[in-house]
Amino acid sequence: MEKFLIKGSSSKGVKGLINCSGAKNAVLPLMASSILFDNTVTLINVPLGANDVQTMITLLKSLGSKVQIIKNKKTLKITNKKKHKLLVKYKYISTMRAGVLAMGALLGKYNKCSTALSGGCSLGPRPIGYHLAGFKKLNCKYSLNKGYINIVSPSGIKGGHFRFPKVSVTGTSNLILASVLANGITTLKNISIEPEVLDLIKFLRNGGARIYNIGKRTIKIFGVKKLNGHQHEVIGDRIEAFSYLCAAAITKGKIKIKKINPKHLTTELKVLKKIGCNIKVEKSSIELNRKNNLKTTNLKTAPYPGFATDCMPMLMAVLTKAVGKSKIEETIFTNRYMAAPELVRMGAKINIKKSIAFIIGQSNLNGADCISSDLRSTFAIILGAMAANGESCISRIYHGLRGYSNLYNNLKKIGVNIKKKS
Repeated sequence: MEKFLIKGSSSKGVKGLINCSGAKNAVLPLMASSILFDNTVTLINVPLGANDVQTMITLLKSLGSKVQIIKNKKTLKITNKKKHKLLVKYKYISTMRAGVLAMGALLGKYNKCSTALSGGCSLGPRPIGYHLAGFKKLNCKYSLNKGYINIVSPSGIKGGHFRFPKVSVTGTSNLILASVLANGITTLKNISIEPEVLDLIKFLRNGGARIYNIGKRTIKIFGVKKLNGHQHEVIGDRIEAFSYLCAAAITKGKIKIKKINPKHLTTELKVLKKIGCNIKVEKSSIELNRKNNLKTTNLKTAPYPGFATDCMPMLMAVLTKAVGKSKIEETIFTNRYMAAPELVRMGAKINIKKSIAFIIGQSNLNGADCISSDLRSTFAIILGAMAANGESCISRIYHGLRGYSNLYNNLKKIGVNIKKKS
């Protein structure tokens, strides 16, 4: 099992340029939506190095899609020439929550499917009750048998009205996928407006879907007969961009991230400025230069455009070096603080009380043996190791490889003293 050995330094900041990858959280729904199309879909700027993308490729192939990988152009061509299989097996989605999106796409195209309950990071309860309640409003019936959800619409998907009790990114995408080919009009309220969801809507619209914004967090979908394949460029990964910005923030370094829309990180950049980082933004790039000592802050995670829960573990790591007391309240996932015990092993002072983390910044961290347990905690632990004195060994690094493309090479590129160990 692969590990990272990182020799940190409190006096050497990272420096360099990172070309941001395509967003993992955008491309997975786009890939799942390809099931709805009758001809070829071309996706460019695909983060092929992210393991979840490879898992989704395998899943689509298992259903009958033809997937052509053009590695040097970071491109996927997905073609559907025959009817898909309607069983999404557990082995393909046990490590990837986005696999559940095949349910909405298959349901939208064929009015029935059987899908294993999905996996992903262990961030606490992530039920799909909202998805199923929404499908029920679209004239579907479902049952659970041996870990599989069997769902069917005997007389076809019909338009309906559904309001999400709580904002759900995956739930929003799944209901959209099930609705675009439905008979009639579907209204979805209290939807997610994350950039990745808006990218999916843009993609579907360009293929012929009729999706309209009719109010705050509300869309109306007029069902169409078919979608036409086309080419689409995946948006830059805002979580990856923030992660590398934090690498410069915690090490007193300087970094520039290209191929990213700064507007997708408006709230997060305000926080980085508040804690003492100099930020310069251009149309498709962000530059961070930290010269002064870090300042403390208090914040609460929230659905977009609030501070992203996916960015929180990395900021928590940065705040371990901000002398004084900071407070973070996590409102999305119950187990989002999985990096905290490992940062504590390095000498950080983090006290978790229910959903709130109290962080007392320290002048020095020290290398330690650590274990990562989910995608974002992996990068948070890496940040701690970069800023610590001495060597850290980080195990179970495969969690990070699920979502970060070219993680090892990018870290080396900006000056991190890192080695792989089997």
